[in-house]
Amino acid sequence: MANMKKEELQKIVGKNFELTDEQFAKLEKFVEIFAEKNSHINLSAIRELNLIWSKHIYDSLSSVDFISKNNPKTILDMGTGGGFPTIPLAILFPEINFYALDSVAKKLKCVDGFANELELKNVYILNGRAEALGHDKKHREKYEMIVTRAFANFSPMLEMTMGFLKEKHYLLAYRGPEHNLEDDDLVLDYFGGFAENIFHYSLPTEETRELWYIKKVEPMMPQFPRHIGTPKKEPIILT
Repeated sequence: MANMKKEELQKIVGKNFELTDEQFAKLEKFVEIFAEKNSHINLSAIRELNLIWSKHIYDSLSSVDFISKNNPKTILDMGTGGGFPTIPLAILFPEINFYALDSVAKKLKCVDGFANELELKNVYILNGRAEALGHDKKHREKYEMIVTRAFANFSPMLEMTMGFLKEKHYLLAYRGPEHNLEDDDLVLDYFGGFAENIFHYSLPTEETRELWYIKKVEPMMPQFPRHIGTPKKEPIILT
């Protein structure tokens, strides 16, 4: 069964990146310690080991090929929750510094614990609200790549992430297939982004997913993001 899992993961990471036995062993350990912690602290509604593999690990690693080709020095995970995709990606890319941002301190404490137990030296914790940190000079336009699986709605996601991203660099947005492409293009342009490509794939559960490669082509307007809670309560809608 372990070999099947590794073969499946190799398919999603792509032919340009070879998943090593050591990396796979760390992924196995992460699944074990995540499941154990998740039984005590609600990090995810997904508790079955096979679903952690297929819905969290496999999905997280769909960005590996693009990351390996672009080789960023820093990646910000916006809304990391229980550590996805930060921890799986940090296992595969020890040379990249990952910054896991979340507003829930107890979740970040778990993520920090996972990184320590897995001996990952490239994971850093950021506790705070994106709406506030997005205006902080320490974080504004400081990251070479952003990844996020945390947003159901496109407009709040762009408003809360694009300010962190350096110009001419990429936001990788993990998404489901239900959305309006025309509306997405309008709000992308408004926040200074351009969808360069969309990678379509299926999870082992046969659910369809998309990974959007969004390039920041111009600075985001300085008034964004708006006050805490506003992007989700009053999303920018363009028609």
